[in-house]
Amino acid sequence: MDWENVFFLGGSPCAGKSSTAEILKKRFDFHYVRLDDRLGAHLTAASHASQPTLARIAAASCDELWLIPPRSQTRRMICAYEEEFPLHLGEIDGLPRPFLLEGAALLPHLIAAQSIPPQQAVFLIPSSAFQRFYYSRRGWPHHVVKDCADPSQAFENWMHRDELFARWLRRQAIKHRYPVILIDGSREIDAIADQVADHLGWASSD
Repeated sequence: MDWENVFFLGGSPCAGKSSTAEILKKRFDFHYVRLDDRLGAHLTAASHASQPTLARIAAASCDELWLIPPRSQTRRMICAYEEEFPLHLGEIDGLPRPFLLEGAALLPHLIAAQSIPPQQAVFLIPSSAFQRFYYSRRGWPHHVVKDCADPSQAFENWMHRDELFARWLRRQAIKHRYPVILIDGSREIDAIADQVADHLGWASSD
């Protein structure tokens, strides 16, 4: 696949990736693909032969999803994204350029394996405090875990999983020399978009 004029905005959940991508789309008028929107379809179509982790997630109960140890959840999350990546590649092949890919499924080692240079990718990583603050303001996470035997513990496991994933993702991005932007609430989303655009070498909209 030809990766010229394809850009990557990765990062852990609750980092403002989608909001940043929407701002950049309006500024620069390019195609934007939100990979997280494909997860439901990928889970539904998952094959036990070729996507065993996705298939197990699709069949799991609420307790099996959220009441296992957070480290196990994190490992499962990484494996699921590794299984999804080839599916994403098949779906984006042939899209008109330039375009931006955005989503937590964009793991640094998967991007590096495609020889994507550092100037084409940025990772947003939220601080633990920022992540927990913004999750607490959203109603849907509590709806997700409401059928678990212990919804409070399930939610806490979820938060811990995402904290572990964020730390792992940051280490991986640095290892593969991709830029990392820490999201801690100290800057407005437009300033984050400015920084992402600068990393990607896009001209100012001014």
